[in-house]
Amino acid sequence: MKLNKIEKIIVVILVLGVILGVGTFMFVKPSFDKIGVETKTLEAYQQELRELQDKLSRLDTIDGDIQEQKDTAKKFEGNFYPEMTTYETSEMAMAMLKAANLEAHSISVSEIATTSLSLSYFLPSEIGYELKSFAETAKNDPSADGESTVIEEGQFTDGGKTYQVTIDSVAKVTIIDENEEEVSPSKFTDRMKKIYKAALCKYAVAQGSTQTTAVMSASYEVTGAYKDYMNFIDHIYALDKATTVPSVIIPMTVAPEKEEEDENGNGTSMYVDEAGNLVSGSEVEATEQIPVEDDTEITQQITLMFLAINPMQEVTRVDADGTEIVVDQRPAIY
Repeated sequence: MKLNKIEKIIVVILVLGVILGVGTFMFVKPSFDKIGVETKTLEAYQQELRELQDKLSRLDTIDGDIQEQKDTAKKFEGNFYPEMTTYETSEMAMAMLKAANLEAHSISVSEIATTSLSLSYFLPSEIGYELKSFAETAKNDPSADGESTVIEEGQFTDGGKTYQVTIDSVAKVTIIDENEEEVSPSKFTDRMKKIYKAALCKYAVAQGSTQTTAVMSASYEVTGAYKDYMNFIDHIYALDKATTVPSVIIPMTVAPEKEEEDENGNGTSMYVDEAGNLVSGSEVEATEQIPVEDDTEITQQITLMFLAINPMQEVTRVDADGTEIVVDQRPAIY
């Protein structure tokens, strides 16, 4: 059977359509599907390339950053003790007590342990009443003298100017002035220092920030003048190094020492009773108490706690109120 020209053209078109359809299904479509996969792969490689470039760019600054972190660590580690043995801890405490003119008895030193440090932020309860509101309004009057007490969150006034305190982390707290410029810590006023510390503590509490350090403690029964005892407590809390007293007992009265009478039947020491009368030691009943004075000898139990970290640089000597304590007395390990 012979096909005419038109029929031949139709057959050719049909054959070409079949070829194109089969070719598209077998070759074009799989390749097209791969484009999406290859695109995702390309994006993943591009992201990896960007991350590598960021890491490589850090090579220019990483040495400086490491040195900065080391300098900061050295600065803060000076506020802690190195880890100490029980003997070293006892020597440290004894030296401090001796410098305070306190005599130590009943020594008890604990083995080194760990403790968690955290901050607490006290927020006083506010009460309101009409007269207080009136006074607050007067304080906030622009024509009135003094600092405003009602400020926006993060803002405070100092010297008639408004400042903003911002905190990114416990290591980065900044105070910005009205010109959007950072105030150098060396130029902080007393009010700025208080705001700085309050913002830092509030942030640390909100973040639940804690840190674990080593702790050594030594307990003693000490005897000495009441004034020396109180000065010693104040001194411990004022130390730059992390030293604390977990609890303090402040005696207000003491029992007088029992004494023998002289030939006239009177004691040799004189005391002032609750009524303000001067009485001799022999007249004071055993159950009575006399108020303490600066030179009154008292006996109290006291515990000293030394917080420690393992320093980056070896420490062999620690000052204890003028006495150098050797802290490398651990036996050598062979």
